[in-house]
Amino acid sequence: MGVFKRVRKNKYGSKLFWYIRYSVNGKIRWEAVGKVGAVTKDVARGMLENRKRQLRLGQLDMIKVEIPTLAQFADEFLQYVRDTKAKRSWKRDELSLKHLNNFLGEKKLSAITPGDIQDYQSSRLKDGKKPATVNRELACLKHLFNVAKQRNKFFGENPVSRVKFLEENNHVERILTPEEENKLLSNSASHLKPIILTAINTGMRKGEIISLKWSNVDFDNDLITIEATNTKSKKQKKIPINSVLRKVFLEQKLKTGFDEYVFHTPEGKPYYRQDSLKKSFLGACKRAGIKRLRFHDLRHTAATRMMENGANIVAVSKILGHSDLKTTMRYAHPDESLKKAVENLVRNSL
Repeated sequence: MGVFKRVRKNKYGSKLFWYIRYSVNGKIRWEAVGKVGAVTKDVARGMLENRKRQLRLGQLDMIKVEIPTLAQFADEFLQYVRDTKAKRSWKRDELSLKHLNNFLGEKKLSAITPGDIQDYQSSRLKDGKKPATVNRELACLKHLFNVAKQRNKFFGENPVSRVKFLEENNHVERILTPEEENKLLSNSASHLKPIILTAINTGMRKGEIISLKWSNVDFDNDLITIEATNTKSKKQKKIPINSVLRKVFLEQKLKTGFDEYVFHTPEGKPYYRQDSLKKSFLGACKRAGIKRLRFHDLRHTAATRMMENGANIVAVSKILGHSDLKTTMRYAHPDESLKKAVENLVRNSL
């Protein structure tokens, strides 16, 4: 048994790889770990120790361990996040992997280096993609490597962990003015208007709104309960119903009758895809003459208005479902807070 360097040849040339050698049932097995430089000798030793442990437990037979390519493992990974983990955003992972496979799909997981991933970053930026988009794709790839390692389809250090993610400007948010709100609502289709009003009066995410059921609406206590399965934080949250929203819900109840869902498509069916609103929302914005507004900005608008009207930051954080108060703090106005703090000094000195 041991760790060795061996040359692997293909039609593109020769490369030096780390290999481990061990014996199973009296037969020698050589197993590639990764390219020298991308994988260290310590990683190869760790893999050999893992093989020794498996031999002691009788878990290793003569079936050869084959490291898959990214494209080969992508389907297994997607099945895991969709069916086992029940990840709500698995469709986004599917799209991320489509782009990753176009660039790295033919490479074995053990052959993908941090340099390859940096090249991918550069390529996507040249294609005009935003840093946030590229970062989401790398986060998906990082998760994939971790799952592959758990399933003994990859060994060694996750190459994505050695790549610095791109800087994002997460604090540039569009806040809807009252005048723009009136224009937007006036130019919205009948199925879209109540959804916009719900977003502005609750700060709920689009997915939370379109999946809302009447069983989650408590008219007696004026509360909306969003189950943990439908929240980003995977925690249940409760949102009060104000007078505007109560009117919206009562009108929706008359429209939907005994249907399970609060909001329907123009065809009278439940929403099954989050992008179902995209066309109608962009159309309403265009007719209203409102530029650079995303549906998610309605959530920012609700949060900002709550803070501007003196709502307690802890209460706002709970309504929005933030796990960290720092996330909510970006809606506060530090300049005003400083002015009030200094004014308090004046009052105390009188």
